[in-house]
Amino acid sequence: MPSSGTGSSAGARRYIVVEGPIGVGKTSLARKLALQLGGRELLEAPEANPFLPGFYQDPSRYALSTQLFFLLQRVNQVRDLAQNDSFGRVTVADFMLDKDPLFA
Repeated sequence: MPSSGTGSSAGARRYIVVEGPIGVGKTSLARKLALQLGGRELLEAPEANPFLPGFYQDPSRYALSTQLFFLLQRVNQVRDLAQNDSFGRVTVADFMLDKDPLFA
């Protein structure tokens, strides 16, 4: 195993997730890590979710729609990543797809 954090080896991980509550800096940290590691970013796009404003006004009414939109957005991003996984670069994401069942 290499001694530096930027080296690579045959068994090295290529997908890093930064997870945490809303507003703690996941995206900022993911961007910095991707830059430092010479990798690519895989970031949530909350501004694309048309249900999010409604969720903040009436959570009980818009919770399912909001979460389903985020789930489909993430699935599409991960699928696109798998199809375009060129040269095995590290990917740093600001979301973890496996957490979605917790909000269902």
